Order: sequence, then C-alpha cells, then structure tokens
Amino acid sequence: EDAYQRFAAAVASGDGGALFDALDQETRWALMTIQKWHREAYDIVLSNYPEGPEREREAHRFERAATASSARELFRVATAPRLIPMLAPLVMDTPASFERGPGDDRAAAVLPNGGRILFLRGQNGGWGFGGLAQGTEEDKNRAYHDLEVVRASAADYERAAARAAK
Repeated sequence: EDAYQRFAAAVASGDGGALFDALDQETRWALMTIQKWHREAYDIVLSNYPEGPEREREAHRFERAATASSARELFRVATAPRLIPMLAPLVMDTPASFERGPGDDRAAAVLPNGGRILFLRGQNGGWGFGGLAQGTEEDKNRAYHDLEVVRASAADYERAAARAAK
C-alpha cells in the first residue's frame, strides 16, 4: 500500500524524479545500467570513430544518456514526461484492494474496474511499481547489444586505420 501511495503521488504531481524513486529496485538498476552502457558507447564513438556522418549520428544517439548526471535525471527528463500521462488513469480511483502473489515478491493494487497495478519487491525488501520491468529489461538487452556493436565497429575502425598507416 505504501508503494502504491508513492507511485500515485508521483504520477498525480507529475514528478518524474519521484516516479523513478517509486519504481521497483530491478527496474531502477536496469535504467542505471542502460545509462552506463550508453555513456560507454558515447565515449567509444568519440574516441574511436573517424570524423563523419556515422560518428555524428552515433554520438547524437547516445549523447543524452552520456551527458545526464544520473539515470534518475535521465528518466525524469526523457521518459517521465511521456509516461506520466499514460499512467495518470491508473491513479484516478482509489484501489478497491491489494493482493499479494503469485509468490512473495509480487503484489497488485486492484482497481474498482478490475484493472491491476503490479508492484514488485526488490532484494532490499522494498516494494515498487513493477509495470515498467519487462520493457526496461528489453531496453537493457538492446543497450547491451548496441554497446557490443559500437565496440566491434571501433575495433574495425582501429584495424582499418592501422592498415592505412602501413
């Protein structure tokens, strides 16, 4: 119930930072990892890609995350403004009940219309809004593969530069 209250207050006030704080632990960690990997990709692009349109495109692609002061700030500025309006209908009515399960790490706020708002318990024992967990995990996997492609491209550019220097 406390997790729902934090979530509802963040959405109702339009506070993206508070919404980040109301997310489940794994989702917050995934967002932090995405930001870290994008920062690494940005650094690799700037230091290893030759001048040109590809470097500019890739640098631009990763710049927002790379220059954000934190994953929380990135979420507040880049994600929350488009997400909060979609979440607002979930907090218009007081939940009819709260249910635990399945398992000890899941719960749901059950809305009067029968809709359910998922909450997950983290390793620290705290509860948070879990409605972004699956999508964020997919984004994290995509960020990992993006970083791997950037690493491979940088290595290709380094080999090409070494061959050209001979």
